[in-house]
Amino acid sequence: MSKEQFHELEDYVIEYFDELKEKIDNPADLKYVYQADDKQKTLIKISKIPDRYSVLLNGDLLISFNEDYFDKFDDEARNILIQQELSLIEFSLEKGTLKIGKPDLVTSSGLIKIYGIEAVERANQISKLLNEQIEDAEKEAAAAKSAKRGGGNRNYNKK
Repeated sequence: MSKEQFHELEDYVIEYFDELKEKIDNPADLKYVYQADDKQKTLIKISKIPDRYSVLLNGDLLISFNEDYFDKFDDEARNILIQQELSLIEFSLEKGTLKIGKPDLVTSSGLIKIYGIEAVERANQISKLLNEQIEDAEKEAAAAKSAKRGGGNRNYNKK
């Protein structure tokens, strides 16, 4: 990798991102570090900075943009792509952890053209709920089996 592909991000791109970031409800006070990547194959990429480097960089997330893409996209495309990435940021207040999640709707454009986004989203939600119900049932069955055996807590007297 050549170092020339990475450089400081232009202020107008950071300002644009910051305006959209403010519209997203994020309960944590996250610190962002910005970088331009001329060879990046997407408009924006958000990465969690490992704890080891977080202190050195004074940031939690690395936001990298391909400035050529940014300049060629219209506002609507930019907004969609940036907000799509921002929506993947997951912060657990209880655990104090930060991670980049996976999209909750993965499909093909052909299916959306045939069925529409609402139908595809509904089918995916039904599938997700069914999987959660199966997992819950398996956990309940395992707990019941464990309780039936006495919970597995056996005290042995060693002499």
